[in-house]
Amino acid sequence: MRLFVALPFPHQTRRDFILVQKQLQKNAIKGNFTAGGNFHLTLAFLGEVEEGRLPAAFAALASAPMGPFSLILDHLACFEGGIWYLAPRPCPLLTEGQARLAQTLREQGFQLEALSYTPHVTLGRKILFREDYSPPRILGRPIPARSEGPRLFLSHRVEGELRYDILTP
Repeated sequence: MRLFVALPFPHQTRRDFILVQKQLQKNAIKGNFTAGGNFHLTLAFLGEVEEGRLPAAFAALASAPMGPFSLILDHLACFEGGIWYLAPRPCPLLTEGQARLAQTLREQGFQLEALSYTPHVTLGRKILFREDYSPPRILGRPIPARSEGPRLFLSHRVEGELRYDILTP
């Protein structure tokens, strides 16, 4: 099972993400854009996990609670490889909570990436824009987002489409 821990967003917030994404799409020559139902903010990527390890993942979530809290996503940025994302304003509840969660997951025996944490919502990958287009780095209208806390997600394909589904204990 391919698993990760992330913050899901309500429908209205995902609609706001789609509006930003559509601006990128209409100016892109190519790219793989995130499906509207898959928007999330990753806290920890667990990778391939045996089903028998699910209780340990849920135990880590329970012992490192986060939220509810609010975020303001207000700028666009790009990782190497044309990965465009929305980033939130600095939020100590998010960064401190993510650090606690990562430590708790490690204590439960999960191997996490050693990269520094950059909170973001991926809009698309391998995006290449027309030569005359440069995406704005600051959104004209910041997107408020409310988090009810982290959830464990399963990443899998359903009829060829990538889906991220929330798992429950």
